[in-house]
Amino acid sequence: MGSPAADMTRVDPAFAARWYDGWISAWNERKPEMIPGLVTEDFLLDSPTTRHTGWHVQGQAAAADYLRYVVAAYPDLRWEVTAPPMFRSGLARVAFSWRGTGHFSGVLDPPGVPGTGLPFDFSGLEVFDFRAGRACYLNAAYDLLGLMKQIGLYQGTAKAARS
Repeated sequence: MGSPAADMTRVDPAFAARWYDGWISAWNERKPEMIPGLVTEDFLLDSPTTRHTGWHVQGQAAAADYLRYVVAAYPDLRWEVTAPPMFRSGLARVAFSWRGTGHFSGVLDPPGVPGTGLPFDFSGLEVFDFRAGRACYLNAAYDLLGLMKQIGLYQGTAKAARS
């Protein structure tokens, strides 16, 4: 699956900082209605979660639904920026480092897994491509298996082998 085409110019650092502040605010303030102002109509979100579940998140409505899905499972989730953005020359691509903390106290639905109440603390990198002042592609990287272990959804094969 190809990603939507990005602009072929470097992103202005001041714009990138303002844009990512808006992205983080949409998540931390639980405002999926902010997403359409931040992403293109053909926006594509690719993450360990979407790859694991096979969920195709494309478009403004799907991106807003993805925010709703995540915060329904982790109602007290908080994102924070952990490093300055990184820029690519000759392409509108910016990488942002983050940390997410909270508790799995909601429901992962689908598939309908109730929260364990366990806390989590994980970090990752979001790489966005931009077109005409909005993100058109997100490639996120984080340790999904590590997160699943923290919230009690994965015990590992070593434990099963000892049983």
